[in-house]
Amino acid sequence: MPSTVILGSGIVGLSTAYYLATLAPAASSAATPSSSSASSKTASPPHEIHLVDPAPRLFASASGNAAGFIAKDWFAPALAPLGALSFDLHRELAAAHDGRRRWGWAESVSYSLDRDGDEDAEDEDAPDADADEREESGSTSGDERESDWVVTGASRAQDASSDSARSPATVATEKFPRDGPAWLRASPTALQAISDTSSTGQVSPREFCQFLLEECRRLGVRLHHPARATALLRNVDGSVRVRIEHMQTAGAPGNTREAELPCTSLVLAAGCWTPQVYSTLFPNAGRVPRITPLAGWSTPTRERTLALPTHRAKGPAHCHAIFTSDPSGFSPELFSRATGELWLGGLNSSTIPLPPLPPDSLARLEAVGRRLIGPVRVVRRALCFRPVSATGRPIVARVHEADLGDGVKPRGGVFIATGHGPWGIALAPGTGRVVAEMVLGRRTSADVGQLGRW
Repeated sequence: MPSTVILGSGIVGLSTAYYLATLAPAASSAATPSSSSASSKTASPPHEIHLVDPAPRLFASASGNAAGFIAKDWFAPALAPLGALSFDLHRELAAAHDGRRRWGWAESVSYSLDRDGDEDAEDEDAPDADADEREESGSTSGDERESDWVVTGASRAQDASSDSARSPATVATEKFPRDGPAWLRASPTALQAISDTSSTGQVSPREFCQFLLEECRRLGVRLHHPARATALLRNVDGSVRVRIEHMQTAGAPGNTREAELPCTSLVLAAGCWTPQVYSTLFPNAGRVPRITPLAGWSTPTRERTLALPTHRAKGPAHCHAIFTSDPSGFSPELFSRATGELWLGGLNSSTIPLPPLPPDSLARLEAVGRRLIGPVRVVRRALCFRPVSATGRPIVARVHEADLGDGVKPRGGVFIATGHGPWGIALAPGTGRVVAEMVLGRRTSADVGQLGRW
């Protein structure tokens, strides 16, 4: 029986495991490739699937704390097919599994807010950021790459003006409120609609990941957590095993133990940690994927006076996304969620190591929140790390054997799925589907031919 080992149980790894489990042929009947929901007959898939993750707590980084903003057509041509596929799969999953209730799926309307031209904006005595702050926010520019906005302190709304996205003039003709959400302290004249509910949406990432994990377990995927892969071993017959080390959880007695998993194919979906995993398993490799961890602070909040859309209320069916700028040198983003939360983020850094959590950066975010929303109650504070590749594009590809060195290699190949930057939640379903199809040797549902450079 073929066996695939997926290293990383964040949203990309889970999506890969989920689609591999639904697409792999069952003993009595095959799951329909075009369906995102699995038949109950696939509870014990013939394709053995293992998820391995060393984090003490699952979804502790971007997969649990990211914004959860979903876009269909905000991507450059190289990414456009994957973006469209992912958006359709998000919709499909939500329709099939009660996504609004289970993980806060909702369609969204997006706006760009010009705070300089906002007549209703409060007077702000916020000084411009000094050079150090600009460097921390990543607003020093280097070589132009795709999605450079994420490391230059600019806004992801720039992607909405790409050739593949609809123009604001087109969006303005759609039927949705033009004066923005009621919870936003801004003049309608300062807002410009940049997308409508047909092309943007919102999820709560942690709940979405929990859904995927539940489905994976139901389909027979095995989770090894916390555990890390330490070596590839070759059997006498030429087959390959992955040695994993089960790590001791905090406060749990006992020694670390090892196990070996059969491995026909290997998927590296370890986010920012992919280079370390790659170097560990392929120590003689001539090159290693270049991934930069981009830190992002966020503060999910609840507005104290206004009711937000919620899956338990009869209020508006859609959410809102607000993209703006701040004099201190970064581009705040605000997203309302169907869970009743407002997510505030947009302050990024490519220079800080893992972790700690600088309180002054969170204070800057919360100050912006008070100016744009009013009195808020902070639900939690988070710092997550998003993987950014050297090209600015995700890496979704099978690795050439020559790039693995002269060590042990799985017969079915090694696949990489990382580097999604701030679009990991949006692009995860399509990435998982495509990687699963690669593993199975099928034609992919989206053209990712330009996502193999690293």
